[in-house]
Amino acid sequence: MATEQVDDDAQEVDLPMLCRAVADASPMPMAGLGGSLHTLRYVNLVFCLLTGKSKDELIGTAFCDITPSPNECMSLLNRVVKTGLADSHTAHEHSGIHRLDWSYAMWPLFGAEHRHLGIMVQVTEAAKIHDDAVAMNQALLLGSVRQHELTEAADLLNVQLQAAIILAKKAEEALICSEKLAAAGRMAAVLAHEINNPLDAVMNLLFLAQTTGEIPSAIRRYLEIADGELKRVAHITRQTLGFYRESPEPTTFLALTLLNSVIDLLQAKRVSTQVIVKKQCDDLLQITAFFGELRQVISNLMLNSLDAVGEGGRITLRASTSRNPLDGGSRIRITIADDGHGIDAATLPKIFEPFFTTKGSTGNGLGLWVCKQIIEKHGGSIRARSRTCEPHGTTFSIVLPSPGP
Repeated sequence: MATEQVDDDAQEVDLPMLCRAVADASPMPMAGLGGSLHTLRYVNLVFCLLTGKSKDELIGTAFCDITPSPNECMSLLNRVVKTGLADSHTAHEHSGIHRLDWSYAMWPLFGAEHRHLGIMVQVTEAAKIHDDAVAMNQALLLGSVRQHELTEAADLLNVQLQAAIILAKKAEEALICSEKLAAAGRMAAVLAHEINNPLDAVMNLLFLAQTTGEIPSAIRRYLEIADGELKRVAHITRQTLGFYRESPEPTTFLALTLLNSVIDLLQAKRVSTQVIVKKQCDDLLQITAFFGELRQVISNLMLNSLDAVGEGGRITLRASTSRNPLDGGSRIRITIADDGHGIDAATLPKIFEPFFTTKGSTGNGLGLWVCKQIIEKHGGSIRARSRTCEPHGTTFSIVLPSPGP
């Protein structure tokens, strides 16, 4: 192994100068004390920065005079001198906004023949730095949380705004559609009125032709067929006028009249699909309501049932009285039940929502929503239950207040 030969002069080091250089370069506050009062004989730059005083101001000052606990400090320094052992202590200062924890590490300095030269002190300021770090971390954490909350709030407002825009557009479309329907209703009423007048004249002429002299049986049969068809046309025009001309006040009418009116109105579709319609109703059961509006509701429900059952299906219309389980009062229940394919569980809760439809481009999603509004306007309720498995089908149940005695 190669070794370097060093002469004795090079090996001699000025230890006092080395120790002073080490203390000057130390990143920790250090001070040298001497004398019975333990005055400052040496301080490094970091110690000056910690105390906020210059070197000239500190040299010659008793160390205990600049510490938070002078009595404890003096006792500790005397103990180090007496025992010759290193010691440490922590003192607390409350003079500022933050508490300062001064940690002292002290050890004796000895010269030749173990002669006491003084005490070396190393001081660290811990609490303020720690508190500042904790406060900074808390501020950063709170800032991050606040930023996250603001981001979430902004996202929520954006979603609500988008939803409001969509609803506004749908409401505008609904108003346009409603105005078109109203215009169509007014036009239908005008046409029905204009058709009704010449229709009465033609029916009168047919009556005269049937009662005039001897008519061949074949011609009489044709006249009877024509008379029947004209009566059906007249019935349709009267129904159309009835839809448009609604009474300003609710009226009392037989439930049987209401059901028959709906069945007659949808007779053509019922016959073409060969659907069997069964009717169950007390002949004397009365309802107090707006006849045209209630007929609109039941017509819409029955039309949906006709679409659902297809050819050869069965529909049951039923009107009866029942008791309210809450107060025992009398009420009227109207049900429209079919044996169609049913409504699945995911769709059923949405059917009364506006603009919701399962009919694609052929539906506008307003039919059942309008029905619900009309029934609630009458102080009643409407609900649906359905099954897609055997025995499949859908039942709509309308509950209305019973007319008073």
